[in-house]
Amino acid sequence: MKAMHPRAPSRAPHTTQRGMSLFPAMIFLLVLAIIGVSVLNNTLVQEKMAGNAKDSNVAFQAAESGLRDAEADVVKNITSGTVFSASCANGLCTPPSTWPTPVSMDISKAVDWSNTGVRRIYGSQTGAASLPDVAAQPLYVIEKLSSLPVGPGGSVGIGASAPGSGGAAYRLTVLATGTRAETRVVLQSTFLVSNP
Repeated sequence: MKAMHPRAPSRAPHTTQRGMSLFPAMIFLLVLAIIGVSVLNNTLVQEKMAGNAKDSNVAFQAAESGLRDAEADVVKNITSGTVFSASCANGLCTPPSTWPTPVSMDISKAVDWSNTGVRRIYGSQTGAASLPDVAAQPLYVIEKLSSLPVGPGGSVGIGASAPGSGGAAYRLTVLATGTRAETRVVLQSTFLVSNP
C-alpha cells in the first residue's frame, strides 16, 4: 500500500506590492494641509479686521466724547473777551484762512497736535473724568468763526428764525485715538452759542 503523505496547502502566487496607494494618500494629505493653512489664514485676517473695526469704533466714540467736552468748554469758559489767535495759543484758534499767511487746509492738518501749547486735552477745562480704554485722551482745538445770529437753544434748526440777539459760532476739531495709538479719528462740529 502506498503511504499517504499529507498534501501541502496550495499557496496563492506571490505578488509584489508596488506602493501605488501611498502616492494618492500623500496627495490627499497635501491637499488637506493646504486647505487647513488657507482656513487658518482666512480666520486670522477676519480676526484682524474685526479688531480694527472695534478699535475704530472706540476711537470714534472717544472723538464724540471729545466734541461734547469741547462744547462744555465753550459754554463754561469762552466769553466775548476770550482771545483767539493764529498761533492757536492754548487751543484757541482763528480759522487758517484768516492767518497772516493764509492757508486753505483744514485746521486738523494745520495744527501740530504734539505741541501742548496749541491744543486742549479732554477734561482739562471741564473737569470731566478720563476716558478708559484709549491710548491717549482726546485732543481738541476751538476756532472762533464769524459772529452769527443763531436759533433758539444755542443751535440753528432748519426753518428756525434767528432771534434778535446775535451769537458766536465755533468750530470744534477733535483728534482721538482708539486702544492703539495708530488708530486715529478726527471729528469736527460747528457749535453756535447765542448771546445772553
